[in-house]
Amino acid sequence: MTGKVLIHIGPPKTGTSAIQGACHAARHEMLAQGVRYAGRTQQVGRAAYSVLGRVHPTLGAAPSRHHWRRLVSEVRRAKEPRIFISSEFFASANDAQAELIVQELGGDQVDVVLTLRPVSRILASRWQQNVQEGARYSFDQWLHWVFDQPEEGKGAVFWSRQRHDLLTARWARIVGPERLTIVMADEQNRSSLFEAFEALLGLASGTLKPQVDTANRSMTAEEIELIRSLNERFFEEKIKRPLLYKMITRGTALYMKGRTIGANEPKQQTPNWAVNRADAIGWKSAAAIRALGVNVVGNLDVLGGTTPYEEAIAPIPPLGYAAASAVDPTSHHVSKEVATHAVMGMLFASGAVRDDGTGQSGVDVRVEPQGLRRVHTLDLLRIVAQRIFWSLTSRLRKATRR
Repeated sequence: MTGKVLIHIGPPKTGTSAIQGACHAARHEMLAQGVRYAGRTQQVGRAAYSVLGRVHPTLGAAPSRHHWRRLVSEVRRAKEPRIFISSEFFASANDAQAELIVQELGGDQVDVVLTLRPVSRILASRWQQNVQEGARYSFDQWLHWVFDQPEEGKGAVFWSRQRHDLLTARWARIVGPERLTIVMADEQNRSSLFEAFEALLGLASGTLKPQVDTANRSMTAEEIELIRSLNERFFEEKIKRPLLYKMITRGTALYMKGRTIGANEPKQQTPNWAVNRADAIGWKSAAAIRALGVNVVGNLDVLGGTTPYEEAIAPIPPLGYAAASAVDPTSHHVSKEVATHAVMGMLFASGAVRDDGTGQSGVDVRVEPQGLRRVHTLDLLRIVAQRIFWSLTSRLRKATRR
C-alpha cells in the first residue's frame, strides 16, 4: 500500500469470499496490528449497492444511501494507519461511479486491488449464482448470450465485471497504475491469496486463515437444475423477487449446499467451446494488463487457461450443441436426498421454525439468518442503536422543514 485505504473490488468469483471470510474472522487481530477491516459484516455489500444505486435482491430496491455514508464516515474517522475495504460489487461501477468511490474514500490515499482467475473457471459458478438468485435460463443459453452477444443484455452484464483488462484499465486511470495491484488466484496454492493480502496490508504471516464456508461451494448439476425448476414454478405463480430470494437463495439453495456431495454426483461442466473462447479473451486480457504497468502478484498468463491461443478462437457451435452437458430436469430423476434438502431449506427460510425445532401455527417465527449469526452481540446492539438514532434525526429534520 502507498496510501491509507486499500479497496478490494473483486471481481466476483475470484476468491473474494475467501478473503472476506478470513478478514471478518481476524477483525480484532487485524485491528491490533493497525489495520481496520471496514464495516461490521463479512463485506460492505449494502454500501456498495447503495453507492451504485443497484437493486438489492432482498429489498427489491437500492439500499438507502446511509449505508454508503456510514462507510465513508467510518473511513474518515478511523485512527488506524491502514484501512481495508472489500466488496466484489464495486466491480460493477462505471467510470463516474468508480471515481466517486475513490474520491469519497480518500482520493490520493486510496490503493485498489483486484483478484483475478481465468474466466473459463468462472463461467459455471457465475451461471449457478444467477440461477440461485432466480434465473430460469439454461447454462447453454446463457453461454451463447455471453459469447454471441457480449455487448448487450446478459452478455454485457457479465463482461462488465469479467473483462479483466477493461476493469483494470478503468480503475488504473483513476488511482494510477502504481497504486493498483493485481493478485492472481493460484488454484494449486490456495494459501497464496492470503499471503498476498497479508503482505499488502502489512499483517503478520498467518493472520488470515481460510474459513469453512459451505455456502460458497459449487452446486452439482442435479442440485442446480432443481433450483432452476423451482424458479420456473415461482415465475409461473407470479411470486415476487424478494420472496424468491428469501425462499430459494437464502433457503433451499443455502441449506442444500450444507450437505455432503456423493462421489458419483455429476458436476456442472463447461463445454469445451466456451472454455476455449474464454481462454482466448484471457490471453488478450493478460497482454493488455501487462501493458498498463500495474503491480502484479503471480503469473498473468494464467488468465489464458490451458488452451493454446490458436485453438481458443475456434467458431462457436450453434445453440443446443452443449445441452448434453447439463442435466435435463424433465427426464432426470431427482434423488431423495437432494429433494429432501430442498424442502427443508425452504421450511427453515419460511420462518415457521423456532431455534429449538418447534413451531407455532399461524405465527411468523423467524430463524436468525446465517449471516446474522456471525455478528457479535455488542456489534448488533451498536447497529440497532445507530439505526434508531438515524431514524430519530431523520424525523427531526422532516419536522423542522415543516
